[in-house]
Amino acid sequence: MDYSFDGSGGYRVPTGVAGLDVQLGGGVPPGTTILLLAEPGAGMEVFAHQFAYGGLVNHEDVFYFSSEHPLAEVMSGMDYFNWNVRKHLEDGKFDFTDAYSPRFYNVLPKHLVSDVSAKDFLKRGTDSLNLLKGTVTQARTRKYRGVVDSISYFLRSYELNNVLNVIEIISSMGKATGAVHLLMMTSGMHEPIIENNMKHICDGVIEFRMKERGSEVERSILLRKMRGMIVPNRTISYVITTKGVELETTTRVL
Repeated sequence: MDYSFDGSGGYRVPTGVAGLDVQLGGGVPPGTTILLLAEPGAGMEVFAHQFAYGGLVNHEDVFYFSSEHPLAEVMSGMDYFNWNVRKHLEDGKFDFTDAYSPRFYNVLPKHLVSDVSAKDFLKRGTDSLNLLKGTVTQARTRKYRGVVDSISYFLRSYELNNVLNVIEIISSMGKATGAVHLLMMTSGMHEPIIENNMKHICDGVIEFRMKERGSEVERSILLRKMRGMIVPNRTISYVITTKGVELETTTRVL
């Protein structure tokens, strides 16, 4: 796996978002567990897809664990930005775990689930948190990164301490292997104490913010913390284009 040299004796793993990597001195430290905190509409899914594709471009394997969206929906979202991961899905470099569809197998009409894969069908009734734990602890022989979409589902469905225990496992796997993990969480959905627990336990915290100004919606990124780094002391404006999340050259404090 290629690392970027930050000029200070450390190496960084590129996120796949070029402007963000510049702000981070080349990327994030190997083994970092990142909490991505964003409200609906801020572009969290776009960033996660871009991060996953960036791993493939960086010659890493990628696992994408989704409790919020089925595979077809994720593929469609990535196709829109021309992030073609289908060939990587076929050769095993992109490993998608669908923890969304099995939750509804017993309630949806049979004709709507008749075309699911045998692999996903066998997940019926599987505890989602145990499925996540099994996914993140799976032995992998090549360098990789992982995406969990999303932690908010688990925080809604399980006791906080049980979720935190799994996140600690994710973090320990990252530190042992050098893998970078991205955990998605919807802001404003959970109690402040839960958000603070999440911010504390993760190595890095990136917040996507939205603000209405007149007839426009302005988006900005706050790099709240990143292990082993001094983060910028300002918010960074960004836009979502056909190329994904792009940071603007001008910044302001909102």
